[in-house]
Amino acid sequence: MSSKTGLLTAVHLANIASTLAATRKYALGTLYVQLHPRFQEVAKPTAFSKFIATVYQSSPKVLGPGVDLRILISSLKSKEIIPVSRPVDYLFYDYCVDPQQDGLDVTKTYPGSSVIELGTQPFAIDARELIESSETFKNVVLGGTFDRIHAGHKVLLSQAALLAEERLVVGVTDENMIKSKKLWELILPTERRIEDVRAFIDDVDCTLKHEVVPISDPFGPTATDPHMDLIVVSTETSRGGAKVNELRAKNGLNQLKVHTIDLLDDELTVEDKEDKISSSNQRMDLLGTRLKPRDAKPHLSSKPYIIGLVGGVAAGKSKMAERFAKLGAGVIDCDKIAHELYEPGEDCYQTVINNFGMGILNEDKTINRKALGAIVFSDPDKLDLLNTILWDAILERAKQRIKEMYEKQNKQIIIMEAAVLLRAGWQSACHEIWSCIIPREEAIQRLMERNGLTEEEADKRIKAQISNSELVKNSDIVFCTAWSYEYSQTQAEKVWADLVEELKLKL
Repeated sequence: MSSKTGLLTAVHLANIASTLAATRKYALGTLYVQLHPRFQEVAKPTAFSKFIATVYQSSPKVLGPGVDLRILISSLKSKEIIPVSRPVDYLFYDYCVDPQQDGLDVTKTYPGSSVIELGTQPFAIDARELIESSETFKNVVLGGTFDRIHAGHKVLLSQAALLAEERLVVGVTDENMIKSKKLWELILPTERRIEDVRAFIDDVDCTLKHEVVPISDPFGPTATDPHMDLIVVSTETSRGGAKVNELRAKNGLNQLKVHTIDLLDDELTVEDKEDKISSSNQRMDLLGTRLKPRDAKPHLSSKPYIIGLVGGVAAGKSKMAERFAKLGAGVIDCDKIAHELYEPGEDCYQTVINNFGMGILNEDKTINRKALGAIVFSDPDKLDLLNTILWDAILERAKQRIKEMYEKQNKQIIIMEAAVLLRAGWQSACHEIWSCIIPREEAIQRLMERNGLTEEEADKRIKAQISNSELVKNSDIVFCTAWSYEYSQTQAEKVWADLVEELKLKL
């Protein structure tokens, strides 16, 4: 993302879309928009609520998804220019600058910034896009997850700031409240989300006293704080406002006015994703992208480049490995290696029988893996024993296969598919780790349909493996196959193209 920052002073509100689009060529990372302070002479801050929502909704399409747009509410409340938190590279105007006419000299606040006139119209306050002002309140409260601040969050927080006269309280859901969310394992830590909300409010309206606090239930401070007047909700959470007032009535507290904000349509949405601008869509966009920088692995040769592919049972690892094989990767299936090691004549074969008994054998003396699985998946200690027997042998044979695949087939990138990789501690054998996750309910359903297991049996297998959150924590790249085949394919193609470019390979 670019580190360049722009500050746009705007007066011609009807032309805002074309004005914002004109900033694209400057490759900005952040664009602040301040509405000229003389708007305060013709309208109250709440009159700008619809305008602000419309601008934020269209911003990903107009500016591009990589630009962080922030509309300064403070410019509607203070006649003084309040500096933003970042150094400003460009001062944009949507009119021909004439300090004597508009009475605003932004260059004094940001000396050294480049001045760029994006419009050819003269200075004139254009209030045609404004609506009738609404009532304001001393103390305003709202809550949410606020994962990776997006346009919808910005509208919610901005509307609350417009309605607040003195104090704004924001509750941010903690880890106990996020597990029903789509791809919740990718949600940022509570502390980071709180800091992001604070930083946004500080940026757009530092005239308010604000409190951003973690909440572990749907009510947060609204259950006990007597100094609250208005709660801001979305159409999706509007019932929560009524529930809050029910609890406040029981606790002998005043009833809160409820202000409901419409959800924003996502103008860039695709099939499989939600139609609204949402954090869920943003987390889906993270699939197949690098979550952390590549670590140096000096103990490993740069070629071949080895990727450990991990994931829970029925998470779609094998299908994802097939996709990479078609794209040009070599694939080592450690589960198949384990099958080989169970065969009569292998060193592991007799060791497994000695520890788990003759009852795990088929009539032809091969090991019945279903019978063995029934034993180990119901007893963690027996599972650990089996793993100790097999893991070292599997890794040693996998290394042999990798060497052969590189030398004989010239495979530059090799995927080592291994569900046990993290538990076995094989991370050091790989340049990076990729993982496949699916929701627990989906995994149970797949196991029941594919393996003929009961729900209880499927649940036991899932509980015996590493959790999705632990997989994500240890992964450089994450995939989820809970949606269409095409969406999973897109994830694979995206990361493959990026990796080939990073490694400068010609495949």
